[in-house]
Amino acid sequence: MTDRMKDGRKNTADTPAAIEAQVGRALHRLRQERGLTAAQLAGAAGLSTAMISRIENGHVSPSLGTLQALADALEVSVMALFSNSENAADVHHVRAGQGLPSRRITPDHSHDYLLLGKHTGPGGSFLSARIHIARHEAGTLPRYQHEGQVFMYVIEGRASYACGAQVFALAPGDTLSFDGKLPHGFTEIRSDHIEFISVTHRPQ
Repeated sequence: MTDRMKDGRKNTADTPAAIEAQVGRALHRLRQERGLTAAQLAGAAGLSTAMISRIENGHVSPSLGTLQALADALEVSVMALFSNSENAADVHHVRAGQGLPSRRITPDHSHDYLLLGKHTGPGGSFLSARIHIARHEAGTLPRYQHEGQVFMYVIEGRASYACGAQVFALAPGDTLSFDGKLPHGFTEIRSDHIEFISVTHRPQ
């Protein structure tokens, strides 16, 4: 029996409310450790004092952009906001289902993703996410181009993915790694959806 299910009951640590409470506790601890008032942190992060209070009390699920602004103001990684103690600042264990859920929406495209980790250090930064793209919501599939390297692992679904002038047919279990400076992105979702892990490293 796993720790996610005991006596037939779901572990409440996996619920969105539990994640919001954990983020709130971590934010409160990090703010106090730095001797900042809620108003001072709000000013540094470009947020309202009321929003800081709501996050610390677990009353709101902050967006990835809000978490990044708070992390930048506190000079920590985003994943430090999911940590229960300062001792875990350099190692982040994200349990199944406990990543930060978010949704990217543009006029022509939308997809869901679960943030699994984001670290910044002297060698640069990396972002890992589990991404789900439904074919009926894919719309105009975006292209990307940036510094750094990208690694992808396909969990479910089939699709075509372009890297520069090459197009690759992706299926479950496939991996793809490439230089982010190559124009890249999906050209076609060939099943109902595709789900994959993406890890992006960007230099400082």
